[in-house]
Amino acid sequence: MTRLCNRNNNSKIWLLLLALIANGHTLKDAEFEPVEGICDTCTCTVRNESNAQYLSYSILDCSTKNLRHMLASWPDVFDNEQANQEIVFSLSGNDIKSLQQLPATEADLVFSCRHCNLTEMASGAFLDTPNIIRLDLSWNLLTGDALRPDVFRGKYAEQEYESIALDELDLSYNAVDFLDAALFEHMIHLRRLSLAHNPLKKLTDGTVTALGSISRLEHLDLSYAQLDDLPGEMFQKIEGLRELLVQGNQFTVVPSSIRLLKPTLMALYVGENPIQRLDEESFFDLDHLTQLNISGMPLLDDVDTGTFSGLKSLEVLSCSNNPKLVEFDMSDLKGLIRLISLDISHCAIEHLRLDEPIPVQDETSDIAFIETFPKLRSVKLEGNPWHCDCELYEIIESIKHILEDDDEFQGPHHSSEARCETPYDLSALPLTELAGKSLCSTPPKKVPKIPIYEAPAFLRPRSIVLSLLSVVVVLLIGLIIGVIIVCIKRKLKENDFRFASPVRYTTVRNSTTSTILQA
Repeated sequence: MTRLCNRNNNSKIWLLLLALIANGHTLKDAEFEPVEGICDTCTCTVRNESNAQYLSYSILDCSTKNLRHMLASWPDVFDNEQANQEIVFSLSGNDIKSLQQLPATEADLVFSCRHCNLTEMASGAFLDTPNIIRLDLSWNLLTGDALRPDVFRGKYAEQEYESIALDELDLSYNAVDFLDAALFEHMIHLRRLSLAHNPLKKLTDGTVTALGSISRLEHLDLSYAQLDDLPGEMFQKIEGLRELLVQGNQFTVVPSSIRLLKPTLMALYVGENPIQRLDEESFFDLDHLTQLNISGMPLLDDVDTGTFSGLKSLEVLSCSNNPKLVEFDMSDLKGLIRLISLDISHCAIEHLRLDEPIPVQDETSDIAFIETFPKLRSVKLEGNPWHCDCELYEIIESIKHILEDDDEFQGPHHSSEARCETPYDLSALPLTELAGKSLCSTPPKKVPKIPIYEAPAFLRPRSIVLSLLSVVVVLLIGLIIGVIIVCIKRKLKENDFRFASPVRYTTVRNSTTSTILQA
């Protein structure tokens, strides 16, 4: 009897669970966008032809279509089960907010949901799309709490979840401030990751562990993430990182942990950081580096000798838009025999230094042409206040063939934009038109002060001062003369009272003599 009651209870429990599951599926289906007529709303492009070299691809573009949820399934015109095709699917520009599970397909999938106001993601969102290879979730409102490991898990098999085939993940322009330590455990194939423009600030231990667990990572973008340090633990397990972007952060020196990437690092972008000085320790021993960007540094005013001397594989060097950089040492580049492109435009550079002068070979040329930089094909010098002297002429002469022959300089970066600013008699002269004999044999001229506006004589400072002095002198002289006159008057008045008495007059009738005569 007891067993029968237990069986009845178990049956009721199972029925209740089945009812809840069925009800849940019904609610879940109601939250998805219906697929009927979706190709009338979205753009559907189907490609069925494929061969051994190129995969066919189909496009489902639902960008900015006022959708609110994920599609319930794929359009009927798509053959979802073929593994040798690619589907490009976009929901960008829709107010999705919560990313639900994607419809099932065995095809290679490229999915984009940018500007969707995403704040959360469903568990197992990519469970039925194991071959998703590119995922763009940039320009959303995702935080570290929304990025959970279970979101990216694959199908369950043999007591564990399988990994998805994700190759590229873009999480830039979100609100991510930390990462779960196990976030990438189901993304073992990930090669490209962007966390740019997220407020990561100081990397937490979990974030360092998560980034350090992506052993196959080749491209990492941590630019504009408010970072001030890169812990070395982050790079200890990454074996093949080729590109590192850390520009726009708060580094005051080049992080020393970057040296751990020496065997594989080929491109480093460290510009737009408040770094004031670069020296031979900044890029020490990065001998596989082919691209280096140190542009846009507002405080950079010193690039020491030896800064680039160890970069034997360097091909592209960008050092532009550094407003406090006034000198650049070309001697550091002479050993870089693979250098193809050099950009030192729009700085405050007045002088180029070259320790070893170029020897004269014959009488027909001012300075002999030798290929100091054998592979250099692009040089950008414009936007600097060049002081044109013999030393600058020697350097320009060694790369003049590049400035004159390269087609690139016939466009917006034409060499005529690089002009002398001083001395005054060469002002505005293109650097390629400098004359060696006159420049290197003539002593430097004194630069006369020629004002742009010549003021009238009476408005010049000297004239104004002289006029004021004249007025003061006249006033002083007048004051002195007035004092002298007053003193003389007082003296004369005193003399009149001391030596003379007033004359008294009387009539004859009243006088004493008249009285006597009458008697």
